[in-house]
Amino acid sequence: MNLNAQDLEKLARLARLALSDRERDETLPALQSVLNWVGELSQAPTAGVAPMAHPHDVGLRLRADVAEPLPARDDLMASAPQTADGLFIVPRVVE
Repeated sequence: MNLNAQDLEKLARLARLALSDRERDETLPALQSVLNWVGELSQAPTAGVAPMAHPHDVGLRLRADVAEPLPARDDLMASAPQTADGLFIVPRVVE
């Protein structure tokens, strides 16, 4: 695929980018190079290769879903800077 200046202008407009003349002159060959490289990838031999979402066959490492007792409420409240009647005291956010 070959890009021209009008294609670059359209892409810049869609991406809401303002390109200077110097940036246009530098961006067009760089973008064309990327598109050429992607075009080369389409020539890679992929017959017999199943599509995959990730290159590594990794399963999630999950811990066992086992209910555990919570620490005592007094122990949890002891780490709070301020408490009152078993509740945390926090700064007011909305006035």
